[in-house]
Amino acid sequence: MSKSADIWQLLERNRLIALLNPKDPGQCLEAYEALAPLGVVLEVALRGPAALPSIEGLFEKHPDALLLAGTVMTREQAEQVIAAGVAGVVSADYVPGVVETCVANDVMSIPGGLGDAGKQLAQKAECYGMTLEELCDQRPWQWVYKVFPATADESAVREMTRAWRSVYPGLRLVYTGGVTLENVARLASSDPDGIYCGSAVAKHVGDPDRLQAEAAHWLSEIKRATGGDLGGAVRAKAPATKAVTSTAAGPSPCVVTFGEIMLRLSPPAGERIRRTRSFDAHYGGAEANVAVSIAQLGLESRYITALPPNDLGLGAVDALRGLGVNVSHVLYQGNRIGTYYLEHGASQRPSRVIYDRTGSAIALLTQGQIDWDAVFGGAQWFHWTGITPALGDGTAAATADAVEAARRLGVTVSVDLNYRAKLWSRERAREVMEPLVEQADVVVANEEDAADVFGIKAAKTKVDRGELDIAAYEDVARQLVDRFNLSIAAITLRQSHSASENTWSACLWDGSEFLASREYRISLVDRVGGGDAFTAGLIWGLLSGKSHAEALEFGVAASCLKQTIMGDFNLVTVDEVAKLVGGDVAGRIKR
Repeated sequence: MSKSADIWQLLERNRLIALLNPKDPGQCLEAYEALAPLGVVLEVALRGPAALPSIEGLFEKHPDALLLAGTVMTREQAEQVIAAGVAGVVSADYVPGVVETCVANDVMSIPGGLGDAGKQLAQKAECYGMTLEELCDQRPWQWVYKVFPATADESAVREMTRAWRSVYPGLRLVYTGGVTLENVARLASSDPDGIYCGSAVAKHVGDPDRLQAEAAHWLSEIKRATGGDLGGAVRAKAPATKAVTSTAAGPSPCVVTFGEIMLRLSPPAGERIRRTRSFDAHYGGAEANVAVSIAQLGLESRYITALPPNDLGLGAVDALRGLGVNVSHVLYQGNRIGTYYLEHGASQRPSRVIYDRTGSAIALLTQGQIDWDAVFGGAQWFHWTGITPALGDGTAAATADAVEAARRLGVTVSVDLNYRAKLWSRERAREVMEPLVEQADVVVANEEDAADVFGIKAAKTKVDRGELDIAAYEDVARQLVDRFNLSIAAITLRQSHSASENTWSACLWDGSEFLASREYRISLVDRVGGGDAFTAGLIWGLLSGKSHAEALEFGVAASCLKQTIMGDFNLVTVDEVAKLVGGDVAGRIKR
């Protein structure tokens, strides 16, 4: 396969070109090495003396690089860049000599302008000795034209491109000239088959992390506008359902979660926040914790959030990606990642949390930024928590949009009530949560959430003293199922003997049977994320075709193991959980 055919595959799949006018060869090399892993094609503009040396220098280090040369306006320039090794040549206008040179070397040629696209197609076919139909079929990477300037008069451009395609079916168009992050989604919605080129994609050259984050944001916007599918294929929309279905016999299920991931800073064990001289850093957050657990248990996991395009935000993305979570829909905006400080308790001294999350990237989210139809493509399950809508009106509206889309597309919806008194009042929580929970299939809560949010209390229970009447939670679960027409209401139960010793279990009501799990007495290493690990284990069990009793036991065992692991994330395997469920509780060393 030729380089032109290879680069065309990249362009068809990701539809993004970064235009760079390099000041020196180092900029070109840096841009290529940052963008190539994302599948973003680099176009080097021949606008200055550094351009050709930059192209040549790049191929010295990366001889197989797939690169475009841009604004090539003469036959001599075309010959130079083709000799250097480029996979395609882009022109600002239709220049017959450039087209002829490219075809003679069987290299992709992308002429451009607002003129007649057919002239260059006819010339290419004639030079190859083919008919137009044969050119389209045998050299699809020559069946292309550049629309420049793309934003001159968008309505006129749409009419013009429609006319071209009526004569030359399947003509692919590269849009450039005025294309920005702010308008690329709108342009892509108008032409889901288009390819989009912007110099702003490479505006952060000199800072590889920001350059990569910017490109990822562009890719996210294009995928959002086109549904992530070549040609913007429309997905069939399944009817809404309130049944939990298993796909154990089919392809691996996909679980989507949505919420805030934060940077967690903790003093070393036994030290107080106010006196420590160092902090241990971890990333975590309820929905991110579920996403990681799902990925560790072997299912496809997609996590949706917003993060700043700086080292802290990118570090969070790296951590998630490294643990198998799909982060392709993460939005990059703002300049703050939410932070929280955790002081680990011990014995009779409780743990303490201080939040510093005001103005974080996800708190800046506005309705309509996320294309939920694209996010849920191929997904079976959507999980959110009460923390997300508590972050602000924008996240509340986004959560409502997500739930509506999931219901419309037949995706099972679960919610962890996760009431946080430091984020909102009980009255505001009930007002926002009630209509959202009405759309859920599965609700997860801890001992206090149902009382805090909906006033559903368990009798004979004093949580602050670690006194729980397990049987009383059958009534709580029943009330939740009846009130919201749920398939399942599950409640985690923590009996706190001290900050270091807890008894852990869970129960659920599925509309016909009340189930209570076995209890585990845990010497805590890190209790944060225990409830999230339970949720992930329950979801895994239900999607894997387990009975409700088996899914409950799996979730409790998974969350038991989590609380022996430092950090928010549950880094356990299905086999480890299964062994604990099977009775391997002694904790003996495995050799």
